[in-house]
Amino acid sequence: MKLEAIYHKPYSEFAFPIDPDTLVIRLRTAKNDINTCILIYHEKYDSTQRGKVKMDKVASDQMFDYYEVELNAGMKRIKYMFYLEDNYSIKWYSSDGFFDYMPQWGFFSYSYICKDDILQEVQWFRNSVIYQIFPDRFAKLPPDTSNSGNRTVHGGNIKGIIERFDYLVRLGVDAIYLNPIFKSESYHRYDVIDYYEIDPVFGNKRELKELIDLCHKNGIKVIFDGVFNHSGDKFFVFRDIVEKGEKSKYVNWYFINSFPVEGYPRPNYECFSFYGGMPKFNTSNPETTKYLLDVVKYWTVEFGVDGWRLDAADEVDRKFWRKLRDMLKDINKDVVLVGEIFDEASSWLWGDQFDSVMNYPLKAMINDLFAYRSIDTEIFRMRINSYIMKLHKKVLNSLVNIISTHDTPRFLTLCDGDEKRFELAAVFQFTFPGIPLIYYGDEIGMEGEGDPDCRRPMIWDEAKWNRKIFELYRFLIDLRKKFYALRTGEYGELNVTGSKGILAYRRGRGEDGILVVMNTLDRKENIVVKTGEFFDGVKAFESLKDSEVVKVERKRINICLKPFEWRIYKACGEI
Repeated sequence: MKLEAIYHKPYSEFAFPIDPDTLVIRLRTAKNDINTCILIYHEKYDSTQRGKVKMDKVASDQMFDYYEVELNAGMKRIKYMFYLEDNYSIKWYSSDGFFDYMPQWGFFSYSYICKDDILQEVQWFRNSVIYQIFPDRFAKLPPDTSNSGNRTVHGGNIKGIIERFDYLVRLGVDAIYLNPIFKSESYHRYDVIDYYEIDPVFGNKRELKELIDLCHKNGIKVIFDGVFNHSGDKFFVFRDIVEKGEKSKYVNWYFINSFPVEGYPRPNYECFSFYGGMPKFNTSNPETTKYLLDVVKYWTVEFGVDGWRLDAADEVDRKFWRKLRDMLKDINKDVVLVGEIFDEASSWLWGDQFDSVMNYPLKAMINDLFAYRSIDTEIFRMRINSYIMKLHKKVLNSLVNIISTHDTPRFLTLCDGDEKRFELAAVFQFTFPGIPLIYYGDEIGMEGEGDPDCRRPMIWDEAKWNRKIFELYRFLIDLRKKFYALRTGEYGELNVTGSKGILAYRRGRGEDGILVVMNTLDRKENIVVKTGEFFDGVKAFESLKDSEVVKVERKRINICLKPFEWRIYKACGEI
């Protein structure tokens, strides 16, 4: 038994409550190393209330296996340890280490399942499909003021979004995420000049309120882009520092290294990347914090904003995010906070900072399998499992799953225009746990390299649309609305015999389950999918996309898949 690989930590992704009566407990071991894992537990202050339960192996990655149990033992205070067996030995694992006998002391402890420590999901958000709009590029009507300089490129505005609102309804999305709309220096508006004003090239506050009211009337939520890591260098506070230097009353709002302030060629102050036009806020300064919190409160209360996507979130101190969350949740507990973090972000997702993040780690895996074809499904599954085991269970269904954004090449371009590979990625995005985000234009087959090419203006000439891709998105959106399993059902990989190029997984269990199978290879594959206990008792599967009948036996399905083909099945009936 490889003891050095065995790991557990209370109050982490290895031990957390999912409701007032249930504690999820996980254990990591070396891959294919042990045969049995049993949790031994008792009430913290009364050891006569005791029990044991077998833990299931729920995931494997390249190096480790992960065992898990959802313990509902009628107790909120729990002491526990693990009993382990391999082919040659047995061990007891406690907080004091490993023993050849069951120790009387050294139990791990989860001292109390506190109600306020249980992570709360935002229900509307978890059930949504989000549509991302880059305002300058989406749609336009003649704006009230003239466009000039670099503050606009294509003239998109709020009136244009209102004019095209029927399209959003037709597509079936539940929320729109708007890239920044505040008064700014550049067309992308991540260098804000005035946080309390809409950029006049987009329109005015009356038009914005009209758009938000229209969205709410049609059951569509609105998410704003909050840029609180940095401002623009024309923001009144930063201008005052530039003009007055050390005598400015705002000198502590930013991180100024020396005076006079110089932005070029290399800024002598901290900023986003090394771009002098975006000086970095000092959010540990109480005055800065109060100003930014007041900004968020203003737009949330006065305009009914339903959520905030927070730019460069991992560069801002966590104390600020906790204050922001506390303030917003006091106003409306259903306001959602989404952090923009490109790397592994689990430490922001414990209910004290963000409800979700933009799921860039998942996008990297999707890129490798479907676009670059640099890995096979076996490696993909192991990377997925490793990723899932870093997360609280309740977080997984609320992460924002992306394949394209305004900061990345469009996914169809990454696929070299291969529509079949693009389709596989879209199907995975909509059927894997999480909230699908559609970057405007992906649904009609738009392409584009990196910034700014990925921000081409939306194509409104339907004759130029890829109708097949558009109908696929409408099908997937409708499917997600119809089937609860695709919004909240647990994910589980399914065993495939016959090919490493086939990806098969389920959402949910039994008759409520959905089964997804896809061929990532450029050749036909005949395979057997073993459904196991997840669909035990099911005698048939109903195809949700085509009428082809597959051979179904108890706990196994025989399928023939063409190159880059996907199938989705709903379990039905009983044996």
